[in-house]
Amino acid sequence: MSLLESGENYLETILVLTKRNGSVRSIDIAEEMNFTKASVSRAMSILKRDNYIIMEPDGRILLTKDGQKKA
Repeated sequence: MSLLESGENYLETILVLTKRNGSVRSIDIAEEMNFTKASVSRAMSILKRDNYIIMEPDGRILLTKDGQKKA
């Protein structure tokens, strides 16, 4: 499935925050991008469904190999 520019922006932000902080959660993305938690949650659901991210049980977000390529 083709990834929209907004999806790529999320993936890039996850990559940057991972490098900066070591780990990323939805709230970190919301604060960095100045988006609501609800918007980020919806985007993360789509990225997870399309196999660009993995959401750990503790809330951490990890990029898959496909996610890393797109980011």
